Amino acid sequence: MTGQRIILAIAALWGLAGVIMLAAGSHPPQTGNLAIGGQFLLFHAAAVIAILSTSLISGWRRALPMALMLTGSGLFAFEIIIHVATGVILPGLAPVGGGIAMLGWLVLVIAPLIEPKN
Repeated sequence: MTGQRIILAIAALWGLAGVIMLAAGSHPPQTGNLAIGGQFLLFHAAAVIAILSTSLISGWRRALPMALMLTGSGLFAFEIIIHVATGVILPGLAPVGGGIAMLGWLVLVIAPLIEPKN
């Protein structure tokens, strides 16, 4: 199994989890936090699938933003799920996850501007 297949499967799992969180967040007792976590997962899942589909970047320029986006959005959503389900707050996990996801976007801004070495 290739790394790209695993990344695609994780992105699809994030998409599924995002839809579940959005659905759960829309029913009583309503919790907007679940919807925010669901959106976060869905947006990043779609971005990773788009990155997988492009031939404009390759190697680390493709792998690094995907890894950062999946890791960051996963941490962010995980903290929300734990908080909503148990009331326990994992201090710093959501902000760290959000920061990692933002770093993934920053790498994606820079990656296409770096010429690959042949």
